[in-house]
Amino acid sequence: TALFFMAVTNSCTEDTTINTTDSAYIPVIYGTITDQNIRQQIQISSSSGYFDKEQNKSISNAVVTLSEDSSVISHSYVLTQDSVGSGIYLTPHPVMGKPGWTYKLSVLMDFNNDGTAEEYTATCTMPEKLKVDSFNVTKKEVGEYTLFSLNISAQDQKDEENYYFGKYAINGVWYNKISKYIAFDDMSLNGQYVRNLSVWNFEDIKDKSKFSDDDAKDMVFMSSGDSIVVEFSNISKDYFDFINDCTAQKDGSNPMFGGPPANISTNISNGARGFFTAYAVSIVGGKAPE
Repeated sequence: TALFFMAVTNSCTEDTTINTTDSAYIPVIYGTITDQNIRQQIQISSSSGYFDKEQNKSISNAVVTLSEDSSVISHSYVLTQDSVGSGIYLTPHPVMGKPGWTYKLSVLMDFNNDGTAEEYTATCTMPEKLKVDSFNVTKKEVGEYTLFSLNISAQDQKDEENYYFGKYAINGVWYNKISKYIAFDDMSLNGQYVRNLSVWNFEDIKDKSKFSDDDAKDMVFMSSGDSIVVEFSNISKDYFDFINDCTAQKDGSNPMFGGPPANISTNISNGARGFFTAYAVSIVGGKAPE
């Protein structure tokens, strides 16, 4: 089955197709709750057949409820579609997620058309916000290649494992596929204050000819003078694993070191696929040096 995830965020629409070994059609539910004051959104669709060339079919007859809970307050929202048949469900008004709060998603729908609605649920808690004190882009030579390095200064939280990811736009163009996300952990940084830590590298567009066409088509290149905006977030380990699963599925497995890739991990119940998560966003920007 090809699973098509589309998550509409504050800055972009995310479009990712992932092949799994499932043979039956299954629900695909994907959504994120952020600390930005927006109408939070959930995308619901049906997986496509493995050999189908069309995108997933949107599901428009679901009852979608989002609940938020803290030690002092509790709210529930019934989401509605942004347009008829879109499969994109939004909170009735802007909702700003908060670190430490727990969010529960409930989706009721008769997916198998047996006359009885099935419930699909997921729960997540928003981690503390990653506070990025500074961000810059530097240029470095590594062998025959020129790289543009994304560097941050920030305080890593003590006494716990942390996982981070970033979505980025270069010259205003967002790279929305999950396989393009920046994802890293703090295994070697636990509790430290890091200065100008390199968290990602992009190859110089001038080196594109040094790569095969197959490799180059899946790479992201930068040029001197390019502007970049990155949304960094502290995320749960489950979502970190989901991103890595998606990236591994996209890249394929190495037959020398293992068998075919397993199904993508999920936190959606009742046999559905996709993911429901919450995170706070730190937005930074910079420019590639000459």
